[in-house]
Amino acid sequence: MHGTLVNPPGRDRDFNYKLKVDHRSPPLAELTPKQALLQQIQAALSLYILDTPSLTDRKSYIPLQLSKQRPVVYRCAIAFKLSKLVNSPTIEVAQSISQLIAQQDCQQNLILQVVPPGWIDLELPQPSLAAWLQHWIETLPCLGSRGEKRAEGAEGAEGAEGDITNYQLPITNYQLPISYSLFPIQYAHARCCSLLKMAHEEKIIIIKSKNSDIKSSCLQVISPQPIPWLSEAKICLHHPSELNLLLESIGVLDALYCPDPTRKSLNWLKVALNLSQAFQTFYSQCRIWGEVKNQNLNLAQGRLGLIAIAQSVFRILLVEVLNSCAPLEL
Repeated sequence: MHGTLVNPPGRDRDFNYKLKVDHRSPPLAELTPKQALLQQIQAALSLYILDTPSLTDRKSYIPLQLSKQRPVVYRCAIAFKLSKLVNSPTIEVAQSISQLIAQQDCQQNLILQVVPPGWIDLELPQPSLAAWLQHWIETLPCLGSRGEKRAEGAEGAEGAEGDITNYQLPITNYQLPISYSLFPIQYAHARCCSLLKMAHEEKIIIIKSKNSDIKSSCLQVISPQPIPWLSEAKICLHHPSELNLLLESIGVLDALYCPDPTRKSLNWLKVALNLSQAFQTFYSQCRIWGEVKNQNLNLAQGRLGLIAIAQSVFRILLVEVLNSCAPLEL
């Protein structure tokens, strides 16, 4: 698959361009866009330098971080590392790698942009982001202890293409501070559950519970299927607090399932508290019932879908990382 070169008006062709790739759904064998992007970048690097060493260890990993700009953009700094290795200007290395990424069998529908002096921005366009959102709706509630897929969702699926069977959390013996409170996190989780159940009762969405155990119970939206994430080919979630909650949720998933090998440890309590604060801001600023439900049902369902994703992330943090319970109500 080959990308199309797009030059923004009035910009230098050599320093600022975008590459668009035809859309496909995200690969169901991955849990986060970062995992898929790293594979694509590694494939491009193998073509750029045929004898490129593995870039997965602490000293030679691919630097890729989620940016706070636009809906979902990842920024890669690999060109800065490789420019010294190949003795070429950083901007030229970044351009070459971007073109090679676009030429791969890209499943992310990426928009790639080289930003001086050599950053590579990889943006998920709206349809691809919608596909990832739906992927999380269907996948996250199926994750059980330590990221393993629940047996009830895996029957008969062994060996199937794209089957998700084992997402291992790289978390070991995280110790909570002596003085701490999980109440804001547990409250946010319980509030998510309450909102989803209320929407179910009012037939805005249909949910089912995967497990009756209050410590590990999780709710899954089964209707509408899929959730109407798009409105005129654009994500319906564009309010700043919606995007903030979305980015916080993706950031947590990246940290859980695709951690930065250069970071020795992460303050998971702070991570969870930041997510709970993002949820509270979203909840206070983005309505679901009343005028929104009556005049824009798709938006109401989209916001409930975002709540469902956040609820699953809260559950994973509380149960798997913080070794606590994820109450359905408080």
